[in-house]
Amino acid sequence: MKKLHVYLTLAVALFLAGSVSAGAQGKYGKDSAQCVSYLNFYKDYLKQFRATKSAGNLNEAANQWRGAFKLCPPKASHNMFIDGRTIFQNLIRTNANNAQVRQGLLDTLMLIHKVRRDNFPKYRNAVAENIAFDMLSYCPNEPEKTMAAIKEVVALTGEKTKPALLVAFMEKASDQYKAQKMSSEEVLKSYTELSPIMEAQVAANPSEDNKTARAAFENAFVTSGVATCDNLVMVFTPRYEAEPTNVDVVKPIVSLLGADSVCVKSDLFLKAVTSLHQIEPSYTSSYFLYKLHASRDNSADAVKFLEEAIASEESDAIKDGELTMELAVYNFKVGNNAKAVAAAKDAIEKDPANAGKANLLMANIWAGQRCTANDMDNRAKYWVAVDYLNKAKAADETLTEEANKLAATYRQYFPKTEDAFMYDLTDGKAYSISCGGMHATTTVRTNK
Repeated sequence: MKKLHVYLTLAVALFLAGSVSAGAQGKYGKDSAQCVSYLNFYKDYLKQFRATKSAGNLNEAANQWRGAFKLCPPKASHNMFIDGRTIFQNLIRTNANNAQVRQGLLDTLMLIHKVRRDNFPKYRNAVAENIAFDMLSYCPNEPEKTMAAIKEVVALTGEKTKPALLVAFMEKASDQYKAQKMSSEEVLKSYTELSPIMEAQVAANPSEDNKTARAAFENAFVTSGVATCDNLVMVFTPRYEAEPTNVDVVKPIVSLLGADSVCVKSDLFLKAVTSLHQIEPSYTSSYFLYKLHASRDNSADAVKFLEEAIASEESDAIKDGELTMELAVYNFKVGNNAKAVAAAKDAIEKDPANAGKANLLMANIWAGQRCTANDMDNRAKYWVAVDYLNKAKAADETLTEEANKLAATYRQYFPKTEDAFMYDLTDGKAYSISCGGMHATTTVRTNK
């Protein structure tokens, strides 16, 4: 039955060859019958291979294809080159363990690409792309040639270059740099040239696949060792300045610079995080900006962003209480004592669990505050401090020892009975004090 099928195929080939015009004969060459026969036979065997995955059918398809490639004019069949690539890709995989045979097959595969490109120029972009992908698949030990093939694709297709090729190039460049076969300048130059293309790909088609490819591309650059903070800032500053409100530009900058302990201190990182917060405000970005500004001693901005985080609907009452306590401590640290006391009181209202440490903080704030109204106020502040220490240990018994030690220290500064008497003050009498924007009512206590 198989022989009958072959004979019928041959008969059809001969019929086609005999029925073509003189012009058509020119297309198939002077041995047009033989050319058409080879074309039909390789197609038949290739079809059988696809159905059966038989090595015999693949080899026979290759033999018949070689006959067609040798005898037929290149323009006799465009499909001959497409099918030839398929045949020799499979042969290369089949002969993966025979280096000599595999190299010969690879040479043929590259020749197929060259002849197709030379004779069908309108497909040159597709051919260049095929060469690059085949180099990636079958030439792992030829990174320079592979990278050159990808560069050719980029030169031809620009922003339409497939993301996978851009990722592959950066991975190869990273490997070459680590092997000391590329300089940091060369890798950096490649990144700056290819990165905008990758961004354009994501902008044109923000699919998960493209975003994943972009992440892989950035990762290859970062892990190359070339991505020092200075280099990152140099690369990303002009890009940020060109599009400071483009989330697809800003996010990678935040991600890349944020992974470097030095880069987080850069002005570019602060600007990028601020832009991202403006584009996509959140509790997390507010808190992060508080930390950034606090580390730079920008206390006004730090307080502003921490207050934004507290006001965010993303956090619950307990978290708000925790952050408000942090706000109180930070205000105390930067000398905003009145604001620190107000925040400490607010922290208790948001979550009573903060009462112990909040009262302890307020005690220390009052004790350290300089009151200029009169000498008695400078003594009376310690009454307020001890009041808060008593509240602190009542709220949290773990603070008892610390509170008692501080109270003993502060009592030494209580006024003597005779000094208090000069102000018409006696033990147990109520006393109101205003100091540094803070206000309190306390009880007179004297040292006998």
